[in-house]
Amino acid sequence: MTGNDKGLPRVVMVAPSRTVRGGVTSVVNSLLAAFPDDAPSVTHVATHVDGPKFVKLCVAIVGTVGVLWAVTLGRRRIVHLHMASDASFVRKSLIARMARLLGARIIVHVHGAGFHVFFRESPPRLQASIRKTLERANLVIALSDEWRVRLQRMAPRANIRVLPNPVAVDDFAPTLAGRPEVPPDGGTVLFLGAFGKRKGIFDLLDAIPAVAATRQEVLFEMGGDKEVAEVRRLVEEKALHGNVRMLGWVTGDDKLAAFTRAHIYVLPSYHEGLPIGVLEAMAAGLPVVTTPVGGIPEVVKDGVNGLIISPGDVRALSAAVLRLLDDSELRKRMSEANVELVRSRHDAPVVAATLCEWYNEIWNG
Repeated sequence: MTGNDKGLPRVVMVAPSRTVRGGVTSVVNSLLAAFPDDAPSVTHVATHVDGPKFVKLCVAIVGTVGVLWAVTLGRRRIVHLHMASDASFVRKSLIARMARLLGARIIVHVHGAGFHVFFRESPPRLQASIRKTLERANLVIALSDEWRVRLQRMAPRANIRVLPNPVAVDDFAPTLAGRPEVPPDGGTVLFLGAFGKRKGIFDLLDAIPAVAATRQEVLFEMGGDKEVAEVRRLVEEKALHGNVRMLGWVTGDDKLAAFTRAHIYVLPSYHEGLPIGVLEAMAAGLPVVTTPVGGIPEVVKDGVNGLIISPGDVRALSAAVLRLLDDSELRKRMSEANVELVRSRHDAPVVAATLCEWYNEIWNG
């Protein structure tokens, strides 16, 4: 993207490094790749990386200086901050305050499945800082209508709009043609995400024996990071090694291969924003078993393009997986519905075009 026209908005997008694992990075990379050639000029500045605390501190300092330098040189730049809870809020709210003093216009893009919990459990002074940061921004971006309502409760005077998370739908086209049939005694169930209680992976491990009792050759493929050692320990303790394959953190062609092998995608989360893994599974034509948390109910409708269970309901989780493995017609209908929905509402060029309109509006306002 060139953005050479001096009349176009000049944007600094502040986010984690483009190599950091997680949903925010996926959103940023999808947007940057999807902006058209005549879009505003967008410069990405990283303020967070994976690694030791000292390295993270150095990147945060260098990134903050880089943002302020860009604002000073460019004048009237828009600063688009991808913000989550805890340390992310502290870094981004400080940048927002300083950039605003230098004349920048501020967009706060709120991620983080637990941002509402972060606000609720914060002391009054921090709550006031969160409210002030949101209300002083020119625009606050929420991931779904549910998140817009939550953020409006925190900051009643904030200007909040919904921008769905993007996914590069065309990248997943090869998975639609290459998927194998479900074998009579098996099937492949895919989980991708951070291993931990919030994503429900321990509930999934508890649900596997009931599924395997009916389908002895069923395979649960699990890709992710965080509490990997604990998951491996439980797999051995519960004697699930015959039905579980650990993938590590998967990206690129390995991720596409995992989606192609799978027949169902499962994400039994307790808290979510709008999970990229669910959107990618939909783009890959997979029916989804998930929970009604965060923005998920706005993209997954029970019985239409997936099955919805309550968080922590292990029996319902195993029953939903078995139902989908047993019903090829239901899987086919859900597959078609998912591809259609994600292409119309979440395809990266569509989302990026909306964001460009907002950049222009803020720039000219």
